[in-house]
Amino acid sequence: MNKQEFKNSIYQEIANIGKALANPYRLRILNLISQDDYSVEQIANEIGVSIANASQHLQVLKKVKLLKIKKKGHYVIYSLTNSNVYTLWNALQSFSLQNTLEIQATLRNLKQEKFAKVTTINAAEIIANNNLNDLYFLDVRPEKEFAKEAIANAKSIPISLLKENLSQLPKNQQIVVYCRGALCFFADEAVQYLQENGYNAIRLKEEVLEWKQKGLPVN
Repeated sequence: MNKQEFKNSIYQEIANIGKALANPYRLRILNLISQDDYSVEQIANEIGVSIANASQHLQVLKKVKLLKIKKKGHYVIYSLTNSNVYTLWNALQSFSLQNTLEIQATLRNLKQEKFAKVTTINAAEIIANNNLNDLYFLDVRPEKEFAKEAIANAKSIPISLLKENLSQLPKNQQIVVYCRGALCFFADEAVQYLQENGYNAIRLKEEVLEWKQKGLPVN
């Protein structure tokens, strides 16, 4: 193999990864599995496709080593191959949010239409204010995702159970709500509902793995 053939073979493998990522459902799958391990059936339900369709997408991601599998009884469970996969996905998501005007406009219009009063805070602002221990962190993801990893000392109340558990939350403390990141709206819905009911709530921009990568405490 000469030098050009060698380079072409390497770049082809990189291109295969790019091709695997070039599908909105596969990106949604990576975002979901970044939170916790999921079965084919659970993934299909979460992203709204058939089990057969979900399985095809998962096989594409597995083929390029973005996902790995393990057996749990009769179920096949998918997880990220390693932390580098999340780094790749988060870099792609961050670049798109910061550099694509269409995405920015779409998110801005959605926020203005549905969540105009929802304010946000990021990890850097929390650290700059030295008030990490004064805040009440609320995780509104599904319980299984919270159980795998969460911001240290956060309280878990899935968004679907928030209304019936409202009395558990403090009214004399700022509540920082988080979910699966920038493209998840569970936290926006929760903050809006909490504000309407007299709570001091704000949305955290980061999700758990971003928080962890910044060296901040998780459970």
